[in-house]
Amino acid sequence: MSITWVLCRKNITLYIKKGPVLIFGLLFPFFMTLAWVIGRDLTSSQIFVGIIVMTAFFTSTAISPVVLPQETREKSLERQLIYPISIRQILSGIFLASLLYSFLISLLIMIIFMFILSIPITSLSQVFLIIAGIGLMGSTGSLLGLLASSYPSEMTSDVMVIINLIKFPLVFIGGVFIPLSSASFSLLILSLFSPVTYFTDLLQHAVNGDNVFPIGIDILVLTAWIGMLILCNFIIHKTTMPRRLAEKAGKLKQKNQK
Repeated sequence: MSITWVLCRKNITLYIKKGPVLIFGLLFPFFMTLAWVIGRDLTSSQIFVGIIVMTAFFTSTAISPVVLPQETREKSLERQLIYPISIRQILSGIFLASLLYSFLISLLIMIIFMFILSIPITSLSQVFLIIAGIGLMGSTGSLLGLLASSYPSEMTSDVMVIINLIKFPLVFIGGVFIPLSSASFSLLILSLFSPVTYFTDLLQHAVNGDNVFPIGIDILVLTAWIGMLILCNFIIHKTTMPRRLAEKAGKLKQKNQK
């Protein structure tokens, strides 16, 4: 656990100020939320839920796709694997850094907008549900970003294209822009395949009780997504990690020959 925590601290320190993290983790959700809110007749609870959903999801997919391509290019990943550090510990350090980054920022945004929008949260159970939902969504988004980074490339832009192709459709069908209670049947069916749907529904239940699915289903599905993504990450990264290092070594060899 100590090695994982050291790697986590290293990832947060090195990558929190990187361009892709700042753009896709903070600036993009801010302007996207602004564009969604301006000119629309939305209730304060709808705005609050939308802000928390987009903050938690976008911040959680900001750090985890960036680390492996950067460290492949800088050859620090190769040095880590030479030491007694396993692939599982490297992936855990990236996941934990991404989750903490997302959780702390989302928690701060939640507190700020809870007062700005005068959200009627009066019980500890409501607060607990929101915090638990942020943790579940942060875990899911972090693992999605980590899975996208399994593509054996040293170019951050390659991985960011992949994660953006995944996360934008998940947000658009996730009940943020079109509430699940007023969605068409076809959209509701599509929304079942997005983890954002269940986080949105969980927040709707915590804020105003306007949920579509039972709260237990929301938590169960998000937990199932986390379990599935952990398994996929472990299997796929174990396969692509040697290819990542081999391709890097091949490029260095060609460069030296020239």
